[in-house]
Amino acid sequence: MMKWNVLLAAVGAAAGMAAERPNIVIILTDDSGYSDLGCYGGEIDTPNIDRMARSGLRFRNFYNNGRCSPTRASLMTGRDSAFAGFAAGTLGGWNREMKQPAYRARLPYDLPTIAEVMKAAGYRTMMTGKWHLGGSLMKGQPARQAWWKQTHPGWELTDAEIEADFNALPPQRGFDEFFGLVEGETHQFFTAADKHEYLEGNEHARLKIDREYNMNCFYKKKDRYPYTPNHGKTAKAFYGTDGMTDRAIEMIEEAAAQPEPFFMYIAYRAPHLPLQAPQELVDKYLSRYADLPKVEMDRVAGLVREGLWTAETSFRKYFIPARKMPEEKKKEYQLRAAIHAAMVEKVDENVGKVFQTLEKTGELDNTLVIYLSDNGAASHLGDLMNVPYYGCKALMWEGGTKTHCIAQWPKVIKPGTISDSVGWVGDFLPTCLELAGGTYPSEFRGSKTAPLDGRSLLPVLKGETLAPPEYLFSNDKGQQGVIYKGRWKLLIEPGWYVLTSKKPGIEYELYDLKTDPAEKTNLAKQKPELVQQLAEACRNWQKRCGIEDYGEMLKIRSDFSK
Repeated sequence: MMKWNVLLAAVGAAAGMAAERPNIVIILTDDSGYSDLGCYGGEIDTPNIDRMARSGLRFRNFYNNGRCSPTRASLMTGRDSAFAGFAAGTLGGWNREMKQPAYRARLPYDLPTIAEVMKAAGYRTMMTGKWHLGGSLMKGQPARQAWWKQTHPGWELTDAEIEADFNALPPQRGFDEFFGLVEGETHQFFTAADKHEYLEGNEHARLKIDREYNMNCFYKKKDRYPYTPNHGKTAKAFYGTDGMTDRAIEMIEEAAAQPEPFFMYIAYRAPHLPLQAPQELVDKYLSRYADLPKVEMDRVAGLVREGLWTAETSFRKYFIPARKMPEEKKKEYQLRAAIHAAMVEKVDENVGKVFQTLEKTGELDNTLVIYLSDNGAASHLGDLMNVPYYGCKALMWEGGTKTHCIAQWPKVIKPGTISDSVGWVGDFLPTCLELAGGTYPSEFRGSKTAPLDGRSLLPVLKGETLAPPEYLFSNDKGQQGVIYKGRWKLLIEPGWYVLTSKKPGIEYELYDLKTDPAEKTNLAKQKPELVQQLAEACRNWQKRCGIEDYGEMLKIRSDFSK
């Protein structure tokens, strides 16, 4: 009888602990700029995300990895993306795979994911949206295996290879439920007549096509985005941002009825190319981008108003008077910006639906929600959406690697907080694990694990200041970046390697982010000792991660720069 009472007490204590542990929802957008949101100074209408910011915490200095798959790899594993097979901007997908471990473009089966460790800690785990971390369903499908062989000349397709590809998919990597895309790029609109690549678990999904849309499907190159029949049409269709949220809501409602807490990962594919949005929203924004220099200045003024930038701090203006844009090109840019804005507003609308669901199910007060982007806005919009920071997606300047980031948790986070603590996307796994009361395994699937590269941000969520990491590294196709103690930033070969390699020597840029967050003044020549110290740290980090000289990688695969 005593043993039974002890067991009941233990179960009761565990149940009480489970009730106190928060649900966690991470919302990741794709190619959204630092100042896109209203609460980060932007002109795009984002009332739901703005409300989240007023009720929670905004990071001034939060970093991703500058590109889609590398950011997702670190978010999923808490490790530098190279350890997960996504070094140097490597993207998930068969056409990107290489044999080097750091460039494999497929999540290793013996590297724990955030879903796997949260599931082990007693959480229900769910995902909707873009995976982009490799894997395929060629297991048991001869046609897909034949295609793999065509895209991998000189490779042997073994049973182990087929199994490894299958084991890289979300349902095999810890997610109890998954609805979304394995690959990175696809279209937003699908009618009943269109083929699609959405999966429900490991099966081809049946899309809900129950809403009518006036479809604007912008395209520039027909060879890249040949899907254009729906442009200008009005019809019932599935729209990716809406559909991902609809399925996420179903998952949350089901999870809320269960006793265990839940972990939800919503990875929107917007506002990534191809630019596609409802026509009425595009029309709404066209006039807002008639005066582009004004939009740029208004964004900075908005950041000053929000307390995220100081009026005295200068930045590199993208739309300088000397930059003449022909009228036809200006109209096209204006259209691209309007569709981008419409896609972001659509995300905001759906974030509002997620919060409504959390409130309706009674889970809102005990749920930590985090919102951020996987990298800066892409080059088709230049630096405008990342202002006041310089650079864009796939470049290691702040505009490519710094993101807006908002956290709301009513029970813990003080409303209206702005934090100067440095955060990184790889910090999410250790943060979630601490909240779940779990431990990171010393061994996983027969392999010893290494220490996490990320750290818990729980002190920041509780209102404390966290000292910056000693080093924060980034890399993308020959570019290397390192931030030292949150202040000194060294860039090695900034910009594309195929351009900088044509110049003699190695190009260095050194910035003091404390006084020059917009990276206007290169101090490399004034501080050669610091340049060498950080360059050496970068070389050691590359060696530790298995990152190889990019020039040598281009010899192996000449199209790697694409």
